[in-house]
Amino acid sequence: MSNWVTFAEELGFLEPKSCSIDALDSFTKNLENRAAYLDPHILRNFNDYRFPQKRFPHAKSVISLALPYYHKPTYSNMGDFSPFSIYCQGKDYHLIFKSLLKEYLMKLKRVYPSYFFEGFSDTGPILDRAAATASGLGYLGYNTCVIHPKYGSFVFLGTVLTDLPLDEEEFLGPCKRCKACIKACPTGAIREPYLLDNNICISALTQTKGFLNLKQMEMIKGHIFGCDICQLVCPHNKNLPSSSMITPFYKLQDPPLMSLVYPDAETKRLIKQSAAGWRGITTIRRNALIAIAFSEADLNLEILKKVAREDSSHLIRAYSAFCIQKRTGDKSLWTEILSAASSLECLTEFYISVKDSC
Repeated sequence: MSNWVTFAEELGFLEPKSCSIDALDSFTKNLENRAAYLDPHILRNFNDYRFPQKRFPHAKSVISLALPYYHKPTYSNMGDFSPFSIYCQGKDYHLIFKSLLKEYLMKLKRVYPSYFFEGFSDTGPILDRAAATASGLGYLGYNTCVIHPKYGSFVFLGTVLTDLPLDEEEFLGPCKRCKACIKACPTGAIREPYLLDNNICISALTQTKGFLNLKQMEMIKGHIFGCDICQLVCPHNKNLPSSSMITPFYKLQDPPLMSLVYPDAETKRLIKQSAAGWRGITTIRRNALIAIAFSEADLNLEILKKVAREDSSHLIRAYSAFCIQKRTGDKSLWTEILSAASSLECLTEFYISVKDSC
């Protein structure tokens, strides 16, 4: 077995796969026709993702890495899903993957000193899914997830570029094509096989900062950060082995929603340590208020009114007032919220959009 394979497995990665950098073109060329539906980060760095050979002219080969993270989800009272997506219920995977990747690159450079190696994960200037699919690490799902033959789609991906000549491994092909993910998506975000519309994807919406309109709020209700629905219904993900790489935080598996609206120090600490923390606590609190507004979950009116009147965030004050209005019909708090932030056009627009919603 080659050193580059052995090193990866010793660190906890699944068996890595390889392909030429040119093999990615079969997958990245599809980005050109899908710009309207892509993640904003990909759009901002479109040329890097579409033409990795230009950014890395010396790269010849690609090594695709995967780290499994599945554990059995705890479903909420809101539905058959976890409020926090499985991937962000424990310590931030970016930190874990980055640490392991750094050690992997050190080992490679020590054994192959005359070759260059550069590694990325998630937000790097290369499309990890394209590398994983082209190298045969996994099947390509209709929901655009890469599906490992044993560990399903609950895997974190990373990519190493190198000029070390490596074997061209075979594309495994598509998934089972059952369309379970397409049928299960509540918002219709999987518009067709392999086309995910990030504009209406629940996971993407929960991570969007600022004010959401009424239609968007109705889409994410109950989801605090991320969404696993299309993965949990996938037949490739049945009876998966649990991973020990990331241990979930108990308090983030199915937390009381009010504890997220008015979080204590421990809850704030756990969120900050998780992959949900990168968007900040305000986005989490907003999503919790939306979940309360569109459900029969327990609410503490005294706390909600205190938040609506005193919170330092005008966004949270507005969503607290909306939550009270939606659950009780009481609109009285809007007057003081609007007068206190009369210059904020976005706040006024939000109020106009929701004032007659109940």
